[in-house]
Amino acid sequence: MSSFFKTITFLTALSLCFLIVFYPRAIATDMTNVPHGWMALMLLGMSAAWVYGLGFTPKHFALRLFFHPITAWALMALGVYNVFL
Repeated sequence: MSSFFKTITFLTALSLCFLIVFYPRAIATDMTNVPHGWMALMLLGMSAAWVYGLGFTPKHFALRLFFHPITAWALMALGVYNVFL
């Protein structure tokens, strides 16, 4: 079951990455309209999702908390809601 969550988390981060890189107009039509704060939160969530999805488990409690899939999903969801919707 753990590998299922890792795969889903990794694929979600990968799909957001492809959307941002290959179709940046989904975010904004020009650089002045980009919601930079929400975009940073979404990218932090994507980073945490990459790390969790690739199987890295840190030893320090604070890093385990940050790289937890719930944290990654929450940051990505908050970012997607405020950037794309």
